[in-house]
Amino acid sequence: MPTRLKRPSLRNKLAIAAVLIAFQGYLGFHLIEGNFGITSQDKFSNQVIELRQEREELGEKIKIAQNRNSLLTADRLDPDLLTQRARELLGWGHPNDVIVPTEFN
Repeated sequence: MPTRLKRPSLRNKLAIAAVLIAFQGYLGFHLIEGNFGITSQDKFSNQVIELRQEREELGEKIKIAQNRNSLLTADRLDPDLLTQRARELLGWGHPNDVIVPTEFN
């Protein structure tokens, strides 16, 4: 008994081709615009540069704070810094003092 194979219809071929082309378009879009796409890599690179600059600025602030902290240790106590800090915390000053408020973050 011979078997006849039915040829796929043109409509089925076109439907499969359209689905595959749409899938390729989806992948292509996400290659360029996706979370890890080409444009996102540029954004990540810019973020890395900004964060490195911020790290350097924070490193400088840390060095300044460590230096000021080391001046307050018992073996290296700086009397001028101690009196300045005490006056600042207590809000006291001499009548001839010029008080300039500063903020340290």
